[in-house]
Amino acid sequence: MNTFVCKGFIFDVDATLVDTTQVINNIWQKWATRNAIEFSKVLPHVHGRKISETLALVGSKYSNSEEEAVVKEIAMEAMNAATEIDGALDFVSTIPLHSWSIATSGPRKVAETSLRASGFQIPANMICAEDVTNGKPHPDPFLLAAQNLGLDAGNCVAFEDSPAGVKSAKDAGCFTVAILTSHEKEDLSLADLIVDGFSGLTLKQRNSQYELCW
Repeated sequence: MNTFVCKGFIFDVDATLVDTTQVINNIWQKWATRNAIEFSKVLPHVHGRKISETLALVGSKYSNSEEEAVVKEIAMEAMNAATEIDGALDFVSTIPLHSWSIATSGPRKVAETSLRASGFQIPANMICAEDVTNGKPHPDPFLLAAQNLGLDAGNCVAFEDSPAGVKSAKDAGCFTVAILTSHEKEDLSLADLIVDGFSGLTLKQRNSQYELCW
């Protein structure tokens, strides 16, 4: 058995805690259709990035607050149908609320909607798209999440599913676990640990520290 000792946990939301891979695809498919854009040109940019960054990557003429508002409106409705990633709720439920945080590229209201729909409690610490200037793959979301937990990022385990998210967490200094929900293993090779899901992970609490075992 392998172990890593830490003091806190930072989770991405989409396709990490909440099964939103297809939901996100549907959101952007609807937006693309509305703008007469081939979805194949949008899809490579939709996972693990802020809405504003995805829009900018699709085309500069879409990089504006009006288009952001359209995507957010579509997302708010769609996320009510979100469900948990298998085993995620049981795993997170073993961690006290003060010891874990969220680092997501999504807007706060959208993230909270999908988390609640999936049965998760909302932690006191959440870093969302509105909280950082530089989103993933920049390290800022995980650095700020660790700071809000009162911890050095090196004392945190980060859970991610996307290449942009894994790079963000690694560059912040977190021990990074990649969950194989939305990408292939070779796309997540920067991670310290790659797992199929939460079922192969266990946690042991030792005073103010936690032992992640796999």
